[in-house]
Amino acid sequence: MNRLNEIIDRITEFGTNPNVTSENKELEITKLLVDLYSEYLGLSDIELDDKDYDDEPSFPYKKIRANVVANFPSFGWYHEVWESHKIIPDADLVTGDAIDDLTDIIIDMLAVKWRIVNTSINDALWHFSFSMKIHSEQHLVNFLKYLKDKKG
Repeated sequence: MNRLNEIIDRITEFGTNPNVTSENKELEITKLLVDLYSEYLGLSDIELDDKDYDDEPSFPYKKIRANVVANFPSFGWYHEVWESHKIIPDADLVTGDAIDDLTDIIIDMLAVKWRIVNTSINDALWHFSFSMKIHSEQHLVNFLKYLKDKKG
């Protein structure tokens, strides 16, 4: 849990601080996201914490996005193939947004971070697993592919 918390703390800094200091931000965020994905894939079944807790606060999308832009001004739009696992002669291209991908990942991880502090470890881990499965995982994979393609 400590390693996951460290990863989340550093990833979320890119959305809460417009001037993150790093020798190579692009390489660092790549490594952090790979580490985050590894933590997710390494999770065992998590026992659901069915206690009642306060709802997590709203995290300001526009402000977090502005901080991501400040930290990664060269990131932008990209294309991906919808249903890439199917070989279709006229495959549909969709447009992705690397800034939005990273912003959404950060917001999901801020929610996990809030739960670590304000609810329980099981609740935080369950929320992490659930948000990755239904939302963040796709953003993370798309974002890593974007970074790889951007490098050539």
